[in-house]
Amino acid sequence: MLRKAVSTLFNLEKRVLYQQAGFATAPQDFSLAMKKADEIYSGKTVKAGDIGFSAGVPLETYNRKVRIFCPAKAASQSGLGRTLHPSSKAPQWKIVFENLSKWENPLMGWTSTADPLENVGRSTLLFYTKEEAAAFCAKHGWEYVVDEPNPRNHIRQKRYLGYGDNYSIKRKGVPDLAHLPSNRS
Repeated sequence: MLRKAVSTLFNLEKRVLYQQAGFATAPQDFSLAMKKADEIYSGKTVKAGDIGFSAGVPLETYNRKVRIFCPAKAASQSGLGRTLHPSSKAPQWKIVFENLSKWENPLMGWTSTADPLENVGRSTLLFYTKEEAAAFCAKHGWEYVVDEPNPRNHIRQKRYLGYGDNYSIKRKGVPDLAHLPSNRS
């Protein structure tokens, strides 16, 4: 049993040396992450950005800017859910990394990307306030920009029309029907 554990550990060490392990980062990044995790665990005060190092995130992530924004109301949605309206109980603020290059796949015509962070903001990283999102970015050491949403206009337009007003005589007056064959004398 002990021999099997030692051989497994030896094989794992050999794979890490040859960078064949299934880690998301290179071994030097992994050692940096372990040092930071040890510092955090030892009880020292944590500086902004140290949490991201201990999470094992690739170092290229820290060169990218994060955009914090409130998504617009969906076109198929008639209510005010997931907007900044006070009646909404869902998280409204979202984090998205800046886009890197995309290209059209020549085989299928789909849009392709080699960016591993492209799908991060689609399903996760939702926050109730922009302050929570900014604190999360600062804790991970990401540079961020907050996009403020446009305020909602609560005032109706000057002339509020219904569909029936398209056929009303209020707009153009009484139509001249003298050109019709039934009105010719």
